[in-house]
Amino acid sequence: MTMTRQLRVLLVSIFIFGLGSAALAQNTQLQGEVSDSSGAVIPKALVRVVDQRTGTERKVETNGSGRYIVPGLDPSLYKVFVQAEGFSTAASTPITLNVGQSAVLDFKMQIGQATQSVTVDASGLQINTTDGSVGTVVGGDFVANLPLNGRSFQDLILLTPGVVTQTPQNTVAGVGTGGDFSVNGQRTESNSYIVDGVSANTSASVPSGVVQSSTALGTTQSLVSVDALQEFRVNSSTYSAEYGRTPGGQFSFITRSGTDDFHGSIFDYLRNNFFDANNWFTDYYHTKAPALRQNDFGGTLGGPITIPALYDGRDKSFFFVSYEGLRLTQPQPAVLKYVPDLALRQNPMLPAVMRPILNAFPLPTSGGMDYSSGLAQFIQSDSLPSQIDSTSIRLDQAVSSRMRLFFRFSDVPSSSSARNLSIYNPTTSGNHTYTLGATNQLNTNVTNEFRLGYVDSNNGTKYIMDNFGGAQSTDLAADLGANISPNPGPGVALSLGGNYTALQLAPTRIQMHQWNVTDTLSWLLGRHTFKFGIDYRYIDSLNVAATPSVFYLYTNASQLLSNSALSGTGTITKPNTEPRFREFSGFAQDEWRVRSPLSLSLGVRWDVNPSPSSGIGPLPYTLSGSLSDPAGLSLAPENTALYKTTWYNFAPRLGVAWTANNNPGYQTVFRAGGGVFFDTGNQSVAAGFTQSPGNFTSKALQNAPLPFPNLASLTFSLAPPYTSTVIYAPYPHLQLPYTLEWSSAVEQGLGQAQTLTISYVAANGRRLLQENEFSIHALNPNFGTIIQYTNGPTSNYQSLQTKFQRSVAHGVQALVAYTWSHSLDYGSNFTTLPLQRGNSDFDVRNNFTAGATWETPIVHRGMIIDALINEWAIDGHLISRSGFPVNILGSAAVDAATGTIYYPGVNLVPNQPLYLHITSIPGGREINKAAFTLPATGSIGTAPRNFVRGFGATQMNIAVKREFRLHDNLNLQFRAESFNSLNHPNFGTIDSVLTDTTFGQATNTLNQGLATTSLLYQMGGPRSMQFALKLQF
Repeated sequence: MTMTRQLRVLLVSIFIFGLGSAALAQNTQLQGEVSDSSGAVIPKALVRVVDQRTGTERKVETNGSGRYIVPGLDPSLYKVFVQAEGFSTAASTPITLNVGQSAVLDFKMQIGQATQSVTVDASGLQINTTDGSVGTVVGGDFVANLPLNGRSFQDLILLTPGVVTQTPQNTVAGVGTGGDFSVNGQRTESNSYIVDGVSANTSASVPSGVVQSSTALGTTQSLVSVDALQEFRVNSSTYSAEYGRTPGGQFSFITRSGTDDFHGSIFDYLRNNFFDANNWFTDYYHTKAPALRQNDFGGTLGGPITIPALYDGRDKSFFFVSYEGLRLTQPQPAVLKYVPDLALRQNPMLPAVMRPILNAFPLPTSGGMDYSSGLAQFIQSDSLPSQIDSTSIRLDQAVSSRMRLFFRFSDVPSSSSARNLSIYNPTTSGNHTYTLGATNQLNTNVTNEFRLGYVDSNNGTKYIMDNFGGAQSTDLAADLGANISPNPGPGVALSLGGNYTALQLAPTRIQMHQWNVTDTLSWLLGRHTFKFGIDYRYIDSLNVAATPSVFYLYTNASQLLSNSALSGTGTITKPNTEPRFREFSGFAQDEWRVRSPLSLSLGVRWDVNPSPSSGIGPLPYTLSGSLSDPAGLSLAPENTALYKTTWYNFAPRLGVAWTANNNPGYQTVFRAGGGVFFDTGNQSVAAGFTQSPGNFTSKALQNAPLPFPNLASLTFSLAPPYTSTVIYAPYPHLQLPYTLEWSSAVEQGLGQAQTLTISYVAANGRRLLQENEFSIHALNPNFGTIIQYTNGPTSNYQSLQTKFQRSVAHGVQALVAYTWSHSLDYGSNFTTLPLQRGNSDFDVRNNFTAGATWETPIVHRGMIIDALINEWAIDGHLISRSGFPVNILGSAAVDAATGTIYYPGVNLVPNQPLYLHITSIPGGREINKAAFTLPATGSIGTAPRNFVRGFGATQMNIAVKREFRLHDNLNLQFRAESFNSLNHPNFGTIDSVLTDTTFGQATNTLNQGLATTSLLYQMGGPRSMQFALKLQF
């Protein structure tokens, strides 16, 4: 039986079993011990857990060891009641259970009648006393109150210790484009996003399951709208065996469900550039601020499902519906670009075929610098439209006290647009999500949880040439000779006098389908809670690429005047490819409460990632033989697996928690954990589907004329030589990368409402993926360029993390974190050549975040004064960090075989200062150009990697709100929010190419360096204000 058929049989079995014993997603669990006043355990005590919001309840009995466990609970507010013969009934005060939590609530029963009641205090923050995981919960209060830019919760994720954004240097090196965050030194594409228990790594823009779903603006509404989010948890290190697939952050989101009462809201959030500060570079270049108009509107409604005279669903059936619509005219701040100068355009020696191409660039900005190299300055600024429509519907059904079901559907179409010179770039994105979950308590000690998720996501990008900035629109494909198909990708680049500019069209469309099924069985046996589970994911990605592609590079004006480019590369690709990925994981876990103060979490996870298959045509061709013997290489037979499946990816996990002091409100808990955490590696092997013999061929010309000659004559061929194509050949024994993680922590209760945690968190990456490029034509005339993905680089991360957390008490809630860390590696993404160990691209030494809310106290000073000063609240969010590393690069070079532009390193000049402080440049500081020189041809340079730094960043966001009580259950809330309230300039990308005229200077603000579309909603922009009204009932 084949691997695929075995997995299908297994999935069908799980599906039948899962719905027969069915289960809602495993959200949170409550466990504890019931004993008498002497400490003797009480078997067969009845434990009732009642949800205070819906009225539903779960019943279990204690086992022979006096233990009980109630898994699969929704995050909510609960009361717990315990009854045992001969004892008074024990009742807890309300206890809040959060997503992913394993809370402990013990009861000491008092002798008496069952009609008598004894109250057990369960209020305050619940401290983790069950395992060694490192994580942070952001509750619904924070989600509702803190100012969220774009109503997207990336800012909330940054409240977690050890989490930093991607580096703004991605505009040069391509770093960080696989994800938004680095968590405890892991690569940005190594995080898992989970919504209601199923995978949300469903971005169609990176269709290999390694990046979270996001809208076309890069916001989180495609995961869940803020108003439909109950809460979320970030497990950042040493989590238990039920979490995995990636070694980075595990972001778990739980959506809101209906309650026993009808509740809802209607809201509208408005912005206008009249209230905002200008972008720093807009003022620097003396340009007019582009227009900003935002209207973010919507509402929610939830409650019991009732049909008058037919069905009363209170305590059983619930619904929750949310809608959010965004209409945005988004400003694109001023940025320095380069265009052909007027002298070059008007040169009488310019060939006629070149003239429409140069005129397709915008005209130089009046008064801008002319570099006398053929290029002049163009200050680009514009406003572009974007929109989002996010709809979510969730249904919950309590079939009985033992079985509970839910179903959720979401639909999130979105669009955005960007501009590069005279190319208008609209992008559309869509995301349809279906999630089914069920929880079934098979008996008092065994519970099964089941989830099934399906996601259909798509992403499409168009490139439209227009007359922006005085450009004269042209048919670039026809000018370059690429107009032989309906979806070409023409491009032309000018690298003149140390400055670079390009026009390039690359229309794409991607459609991705993902199935995810999980099942977890929990079994309480004595002092042990055993868990067994599986997690299967299937990804099908249809990629429609631009073909043919023609790209010309000119490096001096004489090449333009003689119609003779330094290089011209024409390629033809198979227009449609369809990689398919299958991932299987299983785990076994034992949560052992050895004795009251000591708990162990022991587990092992098993991950299997077979080589991908192809949905259209054969697999990409790989190699037969070894690169250590180039002369013996040949093309492997059709449908040869890209690499051999490894079956031994076992990941043991261990966590220890010891409660040294169990005084209520002042607990002292020591925790430690460690384990092995595997990654997928999908993104690297997916690259091979785009270029392979039989679906890709190219022709590179030197001194290339326009248009490209005989492009239509290029054909696919499986006959040697294969020098017209790049062969992506993963190492045949490619293995899953993994990380060794370990941590230790002490958490101290500081009263019922607050705790302080100090942690040491570390990680060592092993067998990380890397890209190696070989040109072996001289050793084997049948091949040209070969790109191999293999294991090799390592990484090391060390950190000290502190966290202060306070739940709502006396109107104040807070989450404050500080992290000192150092991250080293040989390469921070899979495409980086591992030439030198150095600081990681996302190495941030100091990172401080804080979020706080304060509700002003109620006073009684008379009707008028009361109306003016009561019901106000102030919410704030502060982020302050040191700078990201900057890797200094040499002059641009061209790979003759592929046409790829790359940048070698540089030499370090001794006794030169690294930085110069000049008040007239952005940020008042630049990297000293005299501290570096270009190396000899073929040399990588002597300067260490990533040893100079960009700018740090500090931003304060503040919200002020007022509640107006219109009726008993009807409130009107007014909010005024300010992002970057102090208008502190934060600078982003540093020009790191030594030969550029702006080398060493910041070329944009931080929000521009972190994104290409939703600049308004990224950290690091100018002050922007938002006003909102929300009607709540």
